Amino acid sequence: MSKEISDVICPGCGVLCDDIKVKLEDNTVVTNYNACSKGNAKFLDIASNRILNPTIMTDKTTKETDLDSALLKTAEILINADSPLLYGWSATTCEAQRLGIQLAKELKGIVDSTSSFCHGVTLSTLIENSWSTATLGEVMNRADVILYWGANPIESHPRHMSRYSTVPRGIFRQAGKDERTVVVIDIRKTRTANIADRFLEVEPNRDFELISVMRSLLNGYRPNIDTVANIPLKEVDRLLELIKEANFCTIFFGLGLLMSAGTYHNISSLLSFVAELNQFAKVVAIPMIGHYNMIGFNQVCSWLTGFPYGVDFRKEDPMFNPGETTTAELLQKKEIDAMLCIASDPVSTLPYSLTSYLKEIPVITMERQMTPTTRISKIVIPVALSGIEVSGTAYRMDSVPLYMKNIISPPNGILSDEMILTKLLELVKEAK
Repeated sequence: MSKEISDVICPGCGVLCDDIKVKLEDNTVVTNYNACSKGNAKFLDIASNRILNPTIMTDKTTKETDLDSALLKTAEILINADSPLLYGWSATTCEAQRLGIQLAKELKGIVDSTSSFCHGVTLSTLIENSWSTATLGEVMNRADVILYWGANPIESHPRHMSRYSTVPRGIFRQAGKDERTVVVIDIRKTRTANIADRFLEVEPNRDFELISVMRSLLNGYRPNIDTVANIPLKEVDRLLELIKEANFCTIFFGLGLLMSAGTYHNISSLLSFVAELNQFAKVVAIPMIGHYNMIGFNQVCSWLTGFPYGVDFRKEDPMFNPGETTTAELLQKKEIDAMLCIASDPVSTLPYSLTSYLKEIPVITMERQMTPTTRISKIVIPVALSGIEVSGTAYRMDSVPLYMKNIISPPNGILSDEMILTKLLELVKEAK
């Protein structure tokens, strides 16, 4: 029996496109319309390497088991651990994230998301700085100058430019691309730079220097130099004039700026620069979030603990100290003795110098498909795919919450992250 569903939200990346149309046959997505390559992977490859039953590893032998047995063993490991780490969270729903933070508090452990390796720096900066920002809808309707700094959306967010920033016609931008100027600042000429109106090739690790000179020029102080970060000063002057004359300028900044020398200071200086620019024009900044609900975890964690990520409950009261309570440092110092991994694959994404320690401690992974992390895990619990097989809330990259409705049912009676965490939290409370 065939069925078509419109206005489906795609959990492929932080853009959370909400105009996807899918065709279903026998509880399977056979065709989708409007989705990009990342969306196709989500909708059409659901069955690829699918985990259908929980497994427990004993003496290097992996055996299938039932969910109750796997959860009992998981609760036992986490309760007996002195410093359990609950890590991941960027590709699951806010409802599951809330339960995960409660579980970490109950266990007197640490909860951290993948954001501690990327845009967590942005969230840390926001604690100390004001932030002029906007929604993607406002950008689409109003922006006449679009600046991508250290970001390549054609590769990382394939529909970002066509949906919200460059191509679409807005209420005040009826001509679409013809009424917008696109600028790219990056260390190399990317595919995004190829279609931009202006491209400034900054020398690697000198972004902070460029921002500082731009702020200096904006405030009337002209340094006695001809170039800055390998960019002619006259090009910087032209860019400043373009922004100052704009009706609505949006600066999208990505990992290229975050990973440049200065990291934290780059973002802090950029946000201060944006605040200063608002004396001349309406200017906003939006981070290019990768995982579809990474910023959702930061929001939920801030509600519940006052901190965006890397929260340590080992002394009962929540403590936040990036560089001490975040995953990289905890693994490096071998401070944790158990790990619950959900909605992430650290073995594939983190340096071997960090993940090699995971072979020495019990790792429990909640995942829908086989990954390098599931292969080293003592316990693997299959979960449904959030946003497609189960419903839930996610935050778009501009911090707008969207409710994702399920369009198919998970196979084999597999439960959602939220339902499994609810059971696990109950077991931990009962055991304690």
